[in-house]
Parts: sequence; structure tokens; C-alpha cells
Amino acid sequence: MRELTHGVFVETDYAGGNVGLILSERGALLVDTPMLPRDARDWQSNLRSMGVGSLWGIVNTDPHPEHFLGNACFWPVRILGHELTVKQVAKYKASALEELAELYRERDAELADELAELDVHGPELCVEDRLTLHLGDRHVQVLHLNGHTPASLGVYLPEERILFAGDNVVNHGYPVMFQANSAAWLETLNAIRAMDIELIVPGSGEPCGKEAIESLVAYIAELRARVLELFRAGASRRECVEKAVLVERFPVPEEQAALVKRRKRENVERVYAEIRTSERRR
Repeated sequence: MRELTHGVFVETDYAGGNVGLILSERGALLVDTPMLPRDARDWQSNLRSMGVGSLWGIVNTDPHPEHFLGNACFWPVRILGHELTVKQVAKYKASALEELAELYRERDAELADELAELDVHGPELCVEDRLTLHLGDRHVQVLHLNGHTPASLGVYLPEERILFAGDNVVNHGYPVMFQANSAAWLETLNAIRAMDIELIVPGSGEPCGKEAIESLVAYIAELRARVLELFRAGASRRECVEKAVLVERFPVPEEQAALVKRRKRENVERVYAEIRTSERRR
């Protein structure tokens, strides 16, 4: 666990992405929770060892399971999320949770069984645009940051100049775009550029400065331009996947090569769907 400034922490070692802790006079505010039950229990144990007694609440930065499944470990607790999150989180109470468990069954049957039996707790308090929390000595803004998903949120500490950006920012890696609005994502990244920020906590990777935004902007902008060019030339979605060869902007560890290859393909397919819709409306 790393302390970013007095009373503000991030843990970057859990599967699925980063989680944050913001201490205040009104209790602790968590930014996301670990996806795997054992990680959530470890996070809970670490909080107890730090003397964190009460939680004010949890902010889930988007409706993907790596951000909210760990809520069960801290229940009952106040949970905040974007209003579009509620319906998507609810589906994990049915078949989607079992599908997630099956991904782990061969590697860890005990973990798979535990995932399948999790209680799913989504947001009770919903944010549409922004919400300011006055937690005694700590002022926190919860911001809608459309892009990675339509329901993505950021958690901004204006006095500390820290932004928990969720998966709208990844540090030195290819972003996940299967639910993205890439045009809105570029607008969000430009808005983050303009904010008074000293430190960004990305959805994955180490905390960074605004310099991490530049490669993301370049990647998404190039992806949109290339897919638009191919679409207007009559390329099908499959042809776009084959022909949209882009600059390699991020390092790819050998053990993640297959995952990144699939992610890049999915990103092209998502942007193709966006471009096709926008071009047909013209």
C-alpha cells in the first residue's frame, strides 16, 4: 500500500485493478473494492491493521466486476455509483456471476465456488453528473467521466490535487474499450488535462502525472482515424480488424501477449461499431 498524501492511499497489487482509501473525520471512503474475495479480505485486514474503524462509504468507478464484487466483504456500507450502473450490476446476481466463476474453475475450484456464491451489492446512492462530499476535514468530488463506460466515475480531491480516474486512465497499457464511447473518452481525457491535478491514480498501473494521458489520447485518436478511413473505403468489421495496424504505443509483457492481442481486436471492433452508427446518421 502506498500513501499518496496524508490519509490518502492506493493499493496496486490486487487482481483486476487499483483500489483507494481516503481517510476523513466522518470515516473512510473506499474507491472501488478488490474483485477476488481473498483480496477483498486482505484489503479489509489491512484497513483494520491501520486502525480504520468505520467506513463512510464506497465509490464504485464503473459497473465492471473488478470494481464492485468486493463490496460484499464490507457490507453493510453506503455505496455510490453512476445511475446507469444499477441495472448492469444487477445482472451479476444471476448468470453473469456464474460465468465469471467458470473463468477460474480450472485454476482454482475453491475460488470459483466462492465467486459463484457472492452476494452482489450495487450502488444505493446514484450520481448523474457530480456530487460533492463534505466529510469533515476532507472534501471529495465524485465526477461523471464518460468514456471507458457510459457510467464511469472519477473521485477528485481538489485540495490534495489527486484524481482517482478509474479505467479512463491506464498507465502504460492498452485500455479496455468493449463498452467505450471513444469520442466521449477523448473529451474526458482533455477535461482531465485541464483539471488542477498533481497526481492521477489510474484504474491499473502505478500512480502517475498527466503525461500518462498523452499516449492514451494518441492511441484512441489514431484508432478512430484509421477505422474511419477504412470504413469509408468500404471495409467490413473483420477487414478493419485485419487492416487497422497502429503504432505500438505501450509495452506488452510476453505473458500478456495473447490478452493484449484480443483486447486490441475488441477495441477496433468497438470503434468500428461507433463509426458505423455515426456515419449512418449523417
